[in-house]
Amino acid sequence: MPTVIYAYDPLDRLIQTAGIRRFYNGSRMTTEIEGTVQRSVFQVGDQLLAEAGTGGSNLLATDLQRSVLHTVNPDKTQPMAYNVYGHRPADSGVASVLGFNGERADPVTGHYLLGNGYRAFNPVLMRFNSPDSWSPFGNGGINCYGYCGGDSVNRVDSSGHFFLAALRKAADSFWEFYRAPTGMHIKATSNYIKLNSDIYVYEQLSKKGQRKIVFDAHGDFENGALKVGSQDSPVSPDKLINLAREGGIDFGKYDAVKLMICHSAEANFAQQVSNLTGLKTKAFKGWSEVVVYFWLTSAPADFKSGKSIK
Repeated sequence: MPTVIYAYDPLDRLIQTAGIRRFYNGSRMTTEIEGTVQRSVFQVGDQLLAEAGTGGSNLLATDLQRSVLHTVNPDKTQPMAYNVYGHRPADSGVASVLGFNGERADPVTGHYLLGNGYRAFNPVLMRFNSPDSWSPFGNGGINCYGYCGGDSVNRVDSSGHFFLAALRKAADSFWEFYRAPTGMHIKATSNYIKLNSDIYVYEQLSKKGQRKIVFDAHGDFENGALKVGSQDSPVSPDKLINLAREGGIDFGKYDAVKLMICHSAEANFAQQVSNLTGLKTKAFKGWSEVVVYFWLTSAPADFKSGKSIK
Protein backbone atom coordinates (compact mmCIF):
# COMPACT_ATOMS: atom_id res chain seq x y z
CA MET A 1 0.00 0.00 0.00
CA PRO A 2 1.47 3.39 -0.96
CA THR A 3 2.27 5.93 1.74
CA VAL A 4 0.89 9.47 1.58
CA ILE A 5 2.69 12.18 3.56
CA TYR A 6 0.81 15.26 4.76
CA ALA A 7 2.55 18.46 5.88
CA TYR A 8 1.00 21.16 8.11
CA ASP A 9 1.87 24.74 8.99
CA PRO A 10 2.10 26.10 12.59
CA LEU A 11 -1.66 26.87 12.47
CA ASP A 12 -2.45 23.17 11.81
CA ARG A 13 -3.53 23.85 8.23
CA LEU A 14 -2.74 21.26 5.60
CA ILE A 15 -0.17 22.82 3.25
CA GLN A 16 1.21 19.90 1.25
CA THR A 17 0.14 16.42 0.15
CA ALA A 18 1.22 14.23 -2.75
CA GLY A 19 3.32 17.02 -4.24
CA ILE A 20 0.49 19.57 -4.01
CA ARG A 21 1.01 22.78 -2.04
CA ARG A 22 -1.85 24.79 -0.53
CA PHE A 23 -2.12 28.43 0.47
CA TYR A 24 -4.73 30.02 2.73
CA ASN A 25 -6.43 33.28 3.60
CA GLY A 26 -7.38 32.70 7.22
CA SER A 27 -9.16 29.34 7.29
CA ARG A 28 -10.08 29.32 3.57
CA MET A 29 -7.90 27.70 0.92
CA THR A 30 -7.16 30.22 -1.84
CA THR A 31 -4.52 28.60 -4.05
CA GLU A 32 -3.28 25.12 -4.86
CA ILE A 33 -0.08 24.43 -6.82
CA GLU A 34 0.89 21.10 -8.34
CA GLY A 35 4.11 21.35 -10.33
CA THR A 36 3.52 24.03 -12.95
CA VAL A 37 -0.26 23.92 -12.55
CA GLN A 38 -1.79 26.58 -10.30
CA ARG A 39 -5.45 26.99 -9.37
CA SER A 40 -6.91 29.79 -7.26
CA VAL A 41 -10.38 30.16 -5.76
CA PHE A 42 -12.21 33.50 -5.51
CA GLN A 43 -14.88 33.94 -2.85
CA VAL A 44 -16.64 36.61 -0.81
CA GLY A 45 -17.28 35.46 2.73
CA ASP A 46 -18.70 31.94 2.38
CA GLN A 47 -19.88 32.47 -1.20
CA LEU A 48 -17.77 30.74 -3.85
CA LEU A 49 -17.57 32.77 -7.07
CA ALA A 50 -14.92 31.56 -9.48
CA GLU A 51 -11.79 29.56 -10.02
CA ALA A 52 -8.78 30.55 -12.13
CA GLY A 53 -5.76 28.55 -13.14
CA THR A 54 -3.33 27.48 -15.80
CA GLY A 55 -6.11 25.92 -17.85
CA GLY A 56 -8.37 28.98 -17.76
CA SER A 57 -11.11 30.38 -15.55
CA ASN A 58 -14.48 29.00 -14.44
CA LEU A 59 -17.51 30.54 -12.80
CA LEU A 60 -18.84 28.34 -9.99
CA ALA A 61 -22.52 27.63 -9.39
CA THR A 62 -23.12 26.39 -5.85
CA ASP A 63 -25.97 25.44 -3.54
CA LEU A 64 -26.64 26.88 -0.08
CA GLN A 65 -24.10 24.53 1.49
CA ARG A 66 -21.30 25.69 -0.86
CA SER A 67 -21.29 22.45 -2.88
CA VAL A 68 -20.07 23.16 -6.41
CA LEU A 69 -22.81 21.97 -8.80
CA HIS A 70 -21.68 23.50 -12.11
CA THR A 71 -18.56 25.05 -13.56
CA VAL A 72 -19.07 27.50 -16.40
CA ASN A 73 -16.54 28.85 -18.92
CA PRO A 74 -16.86 30.22 -22.47
CA ASP A 75 -16.46 26.73 -23.94
CA LYS A 76 -18.74 24.56 -21.84
CA THR A 77 -20.77 23.97 -18.69
CA GLN A 78 -19.85 20.94 -16.65
CA PRO A 79 -22.22 19.61 -13.97
CA MET A 80 -21.07 17.96 -10.75
CA ALA A 81 -23.18 15.52 -8.74
CA TYR A 82 -22.70 13.84 -5.36
CA ASN A 83 -24.55 11.41 -3.16
CA VAL A 84 -25.84 12.76 0.16
CA TYR A 85 -22.47 12.16 1.83
CA GLY A 86 -20.41 13.81 -0.89
CA HIS A 87 -19.21 10.78 -2.85
CA ARG A 88 -18.48 11.25 -6.56
CA PRO A 89 -17.65 8.42 -8.99
CA ALA A 90 -13.97 8.29 -9.91
CA ASP A 91 -14.80 8.50 -13.63
CA SER A 92 -16.94 11.65 -13.30
CA GLY A 93 -13.96 13.94 -13.88
CA VAL A 94 -12.71 16.84 -11.79
CA ALA A 95 -14.33 20.11 -12.85
CA SER A 96 -13.32 22.19 -9.81
CA VAL A 97 -10.68 22.12 -7.12
CA LEU A 98 -13.52 22.34 -4.56
CA GLY A 99 -16.52 20.03 -4.33
CA PHE A 100 -19.02 18.85 -1.72
CA ASN A 101 -19.84 21.59 0.82
CA GLY A 102 -17.05 23.67 -0.73
CA GLU A 103 -14.40 21.27 0.56
CA ARG A 104 -11.34 19.96 -1.26
CA ALA A 105 -11.28 16.20 -1.76
CA ASP A 106 -7.89 14.57 -1.21
CA PRO A 107 -6.49 13.76 -4.68
CA VAL A 108 -5.10 10.40 -3.54
CA THR A 109 -7.83 8.95 -1.31
CA GLY A 110 -10.90 10.95 -2.35
CA HIS A 111 -11.58 11.70 1.32
CA TYR A 112 -12.44 15.19 2.55
CA LEU A 113 -9.78 16.54 4.93
CA LEU A 114 -12.05 18.69 7.10
CA GLY A 115 -10.77 21.38 9.42
CA ASN A 116 -8.01 22.12 6.89
CA GLY A 117 -6.60 18.65 7.42
CA TYR A 118 -7.69 17.94 11.00
CA ARG A 119 -9.69 14.77 10.17
CA ALA A 120 -10.38 12.77 7.03
CA PHE A 121 -14.05 12.15 6.22
CA ASN A 122 -14.69 9.08 4.06
CA PRO A 123 -17.79 9.70 1.87
CA VAL A 124 -17.95 6.01 0.92
CA LEU A 125 -18.04 4.74 4.51
CA MET A 126 -20.03 7.87 5.52
CA ARG A 127 -17.88 8.41 8.61
CA PHE A 128 -14.56 9.82 9.75
CA ASN A 129 -11.42 7.70 9.65
CA SER A 130 -10.23 8.81 13.10
CA PRO A 131 -11.95 9.76 16.38
CA ASP A 132 -12.70 13.35 17.36
CA SER A 133 -10.58 14.78 20.17
CA TRP A 134 -13.70 16.62 21.40
CA SER A 135 -15.73 13.41 21.78
CA PRO A 136 -17.52 11.89 23.55
CA PHE A 137 -17.95 14.54 26.27
CA GLY A 138 -17.35 17.78 24.39
CA ASN A 139 -18.81 19.54 21.35
CA GLY A 140 -17.87 16.60 19.13
CA GLY A 141 -20.83 14.54 20.34
CA ILE A 142 -21.20 11.01 21.67
CA ASN A 143 -20.19 9.31 18.40
CA CYS A 144 -16.53 10.14 17.87
CA TYR A 145 -16.56 8.82 14.27
CA GLY A 146 -20.01 10.02 13.18
CA TYR A 147 -20.54 12.71 10.54
CA CYS A 148 -23.23 15.37 11.12
CA GLY A 149 -25.23 13.12 13.44
CA GLY A 150 -26.26 10.99 10.46
CA ASP A 151 -27.98 13.92 8.69
CA SER A 152 -25.62 15.17 5.98
CA VAL A 153 -28.48 16.80 4.04
CA ASN A 154 -29.46 19.33 6.70
CA ARG A 155 -26.11 19.69 8.48
CA VAL A 156 -22.56 20.63 7.58
CA ASP A 157 -19.22 20.06 9.32
CA SER A 158 -16.32 22.13 8.02
CA SER A 159 -14.25 21.93 11.20
CA GLY A 160 -14.10 18.15 11.61
CA HIS A 161 -15.17 18.72 15.21
CA PHE A 162 -18.88 19.59 15.27
CA PHE A 163 -21.75 20.13 12.87
CA LEU A 164 -23.97 23.11 12.18
CA ALA A 165 -27.47 23.13 10.76
CA ALA A 166 -27.38 24.01 7.06
CA LEU A 167 -28.78 27.29 5.77
CA ARG A 168 -32.36 26.64 4.68
CA LYS A 169 -33.65 30.00 3.40
CA ALA A 170 -31.31 32.26 1.45
CA ALA A 171 -33.71 35.20 1.68
CA ASP A 172 -33.68 35.17 5.47
CA SER A 173 -30.00 34.20 5.93
CA PHE A 174 -31.01 32.57 9.20
CA TRP A 175 -29.00 29.81 10.85
CA GLU A 176 -30.02 27.30 13.44
CA PHE A 177 -26.86 26.21 15.15
CA TYR A 178 -25.74 22.92 16.61
CA ARG A 179 -26.95 22.01 20.09
CA ALA A 180 -24.45 23.67 22.39
CA PRO A 181 -23.09 21.98 25.55
CA THR A 182 -25.39 24.24 27.57
CA GLY A 183 -28.34 22.26 26.21
CA MET A 184 -29.87 25.28 24.47
CA HIS A 185 -30.77 25.72 20.80
CA ILE A 186 -29.93 28.97 19.07
CA LYS A 187 -32.61 30.19 16.68
CA ALA A 188 -33.40 33.22 14.55
CA THR A 189 -29.80 34.16 13.89
CA SER A 190 -28.29 36.13 11.01
CA ASN A 191 -25.04 37.65 9.73
CA TYR A 192 -23.01 34.61 10.63
CA ILE A 193 -19.23 35.30 10.68
CA LYS A 194 -16.33 32.95 11.34
CA LEU A 195 -13.73 34.98 13.25
CA ASN A 196 -11.18 32.16 13.15
CA SER A 197 -11.17 28.37 12.95
CA ASP A 198 -12.63 28.05 16.47
CA ILE A 199 -14.73 31.17 17.14
CA TYR A 200 -18.01 32.22 15.50
CA VAL A 201 -20.16 35.32 15.90
CA TYR A 202 -23.67 36.16 14.71
CA GLU A 203 -26.66 38.38 15.43
CA GLN A 204 -29.73 37.33 17.35
CA LEU A 205 -33.04 39.16 17.67
CA SER A 206 -34.93 38.67 20.93
CA LYS A 207 -38.72 38.50 21.25
CA LYS A 208 -38.63 42.02 22.68
CA GLY A 209 -36.81 43.32 19.62
CA GLN A 210 -33.39 43.60 21.23
CA ARG A 211 -30.38 42.99 18.99
CA LYS A 212 -27.73 40.78 20.52
CA ILE A 213 -24.28 39.90 19.28
CA VAL A 214 -23.52 36.25 20.10
CA PHE A 215 -20.07 34.68 20.44
CA ASP A 216 -19.93 30.91 20.04
CA ALA A 217 -16.75 29.04 21.01
CA HIS A 218 -15.39 26.24 23.14
CA GLY A 219 -14.41 27.16 26.69
CA ASP A 220 -12.65 25.05 29.30
CA PHE A 221 -10.39 25.33 32.30
CA GLU A 222 -6.82 24.06 32.11
CA ASN A 223 -4.35 24.48 34.98
CA GLY A 224 -6.74 26.94 36.60
CA ALA A 225 -6.97 29.20 33.55
CA LEU A 226 -9.99 29.64 31.26
CA LYS A 227 -9.16 28.85 27.64
CA VAL A 228 -11.57 30.16 24.99
CA GLY A 229 -11.36 28.96 21.41
CA SER A 230 -8.38 26.83 20.45
CA GLN A 231 -6.65 24.98 23.25
CA ASP A 232 -3.32 25.84 21.61
CA SER A 233 -4.05 29.52 20.96
CA PRO A 234 -6.81 30.64 23.36
CA VAL A 235 -8.07 34.22 23.23
CA SER A 236 -8.44 36.76 26.01
CA PRO A 237 -11.48 39.08 26.28
CA ASP A 238 -9.43 41.85 24.61
CA LYS A 239 -8.42 39.56 21.76
CA LEU A 240 -11.99 38.31 21.32
CA ILE A 241 -13.40 41.82 20.99
CA ASN A 242 -10.57 42.89 18.68
CA LEU A 243 -11.24 39.89 16.43
CA ALA A 244 -14.89 40.92 16.26
CA ARG A 245 -14.04 44.52 15.38
CA GLU A 246 -11.60 43.34 12.70
CA GLY A 247 -14.44 41.20 11.35
CA GLY A 248 -16.60 44.30 10.95
CA ILE A 249 -18.66 44.08 14.16
CA ASP A 250 -19.90 47.47 15.38
CA PHE A 251 -20.92 47.03 19.01
CA GLY A 252 -22.76 50.34 18.92
CA LYS A 253 -25.49 48.62 16.88
CA TYR A 254 -26.37 46.11 19.61
CA ASP A 255 -28.20 46.11 22.91
CA ALA A 256 -26.41 43.19 24.56
CA VAL A 257 -23.70 40.54 24.23
CA LYS A 258 -24.29 36.82 24.65
CA LEU A 259 -21.41 34.40 25.25
CA MET A 260 -22.25 30.87 24.15
CA ILE A 261 -19.01 29.76 25.79
CA CYS A 262 -18.75 27.27 28.63
CA HIS A 263 -17.39 28.76 31.89
CA SER A 264 -17.56 32.28 30.39
CA ALA A 265 -19.25 33.58 33.56
CA GLU A 266 -16.15 32.55 35.49
CA ALA A 267 -12.60 33.91 35.72
CA ASN A 268 -13.91 37.47 35.15
CA PHE A 269 -14.13 36.79 31.39
CA ALA A 270 -17.69 38.05 30.83
CA GLN A 271 -17.16 41.07 33.08
CA GLN A 272 -14.20 42.14 30.96
CA VAL A 273 -16.26 41.69 27.78
CA SER A 274 -18.96 43.91 29.28
CA ASN A 275 -16.40 46.54 30.24
CA LEU A 276 -14.81 46.50 26.78
CA THR A 277 -18.07 46.71 24.82
CA GLY A 278 -20.16 48.81 27.19
CA LEU A 279 -22.99 46.28 26.83
CA LYS A 280 -24.88 44.02 29.18
CA THR A 281 -23.34 40.57 28.80
CA LYS A 282 -25.00 37.19 29.28
CA ALA A 283 -22.68 34.29 30.09
CA PHE A 284 -22.79 30.70 31.25
CA LYS A 285 -21.48 29.11 34.39
CA GLY A 286 -19.87 25.73 33.82
CA TRP A 287 -21.63 23.40 31.36
CA SER A 288 -25.09 24.05 32.75
CA GLU A 289 -27.86 26.45 31.79
CA VAL A 290 -27.14 28.70 34.76
CA VAL A 291 -27.10 32.21 33.30
CA VAL A 292 -25.16 35.10 34.80
CA TYR A 293 -25.54 38.73 33.68
CA PHE A 294 -22.76 41.32 33.77
CA TRP A 295 -23.03 45.08 33.46
CA LEU A 296 -20.48 47.72 32.63
CA THR A 297 -18.38 48.62 35.70
CA SER A 298 -16.27 51.31 34.00
CA ALA A 299 -16.15 53.31 30.79
CA PRO A 300 -15.60 51.08 27.74
CA ALA A 301 -12.03 50.96 26.46
CA ASP A 302 -10.83 52.65 23.31
CA PHE A 303 -8.84 49.90 21.59
CA LYS A 304 -6.59 52.26 19.64
CA SER A 305 -5.59 54.63 22.42
CA GLY A 306 -6.09 52.37 25.42
CA LYS A 307 -7.99 55.21 27.09
CA SER A 308 -11.54 55.18 28.41
CA ILE A 309 -14.36 56.60 26.31
CA LYS A 310 -16.34 59.12 28.36
